[in-house]
Amino acid sequence: MDETAQRWQTLLWNLFVELRKETLESQKIRAQIIGFKITFTSAVVGLIVANGNKIPLVLLTIPAFAAIFFDFLIQSYTFSIKRIGLYCREHVEPLIFGQRASFLPWEEFMSKAEHRQRFSWFGNMGITTLVAIPAVVALFKPFRWHVSVPLLLALLSSLAIDFLSSFRTTGRRFGVQQKTRRQ
Repeated sequence: MDETAQRWQTLLWNLFVELRKETLESQKIRAQIIGFKITFTSAVVGLIVANGNKIPLVLLTIPAFAAIFFDFLIQSYTFSIKRIGLYCREHVEPLIFGQRASFLPWEEFMSKAEHRQRFSWFGNMGITTLVAIPAVVALFKPFRWHVSVPLLLALLSSLAIDFLSSFRTTGRRFGVQQKTRRQ
C-alpha cells in the first residue's frame, strides 16, 4: 500500500472512531434526558395530585406538555445517532472493511431486521401517554370552555405530532424497510 493510500486509510479510521465517540456521547445524553423526563414528570404529577385540594388539577397539563417536549429532544438525539450509523454503514465501513464475505461491519449488522428492537419506543411513548391521560381527564373536571378546549386541542395535537415524529424517527427512514447490501 502506498503512502497516500495508507494516509487515507488512517483518516477514514480516525473518522470512524470519532463518529463512534459522537454516537456514544449522544446515547449518554439521550439516556440522561430520558432519566430527567421520568423524574421531572413523575415528581410534578405527584406534587399536583398531592395538593389537588389547594391547586387546580388543570396544572396536570404542565407535565404532559413537558413529556412531549422531552420526547422531541430524545427524538433529535435518536435521529442524530441513526444518521451517524447510516453514514458509517453506507460510506465509511465499506471503504474501511471492503466487501469481505466473512465479516459483517457493526452498522450493517445492526441494520438487519432481526437485530432491531422497539421496546424503548413503547417505553418512552408509554410514559408520555401515562402523563397525558391524567391531564386530559383534569381538563374535564371541571370543564371550562375557555380553558379546557384550547388546552385539550393543544395537548392532543402535540401528542399526535409527538407520536408521528417519534415513529418516523425510529421507523422506516433508517432501515426498517431498507435492504442491506449483504443478504
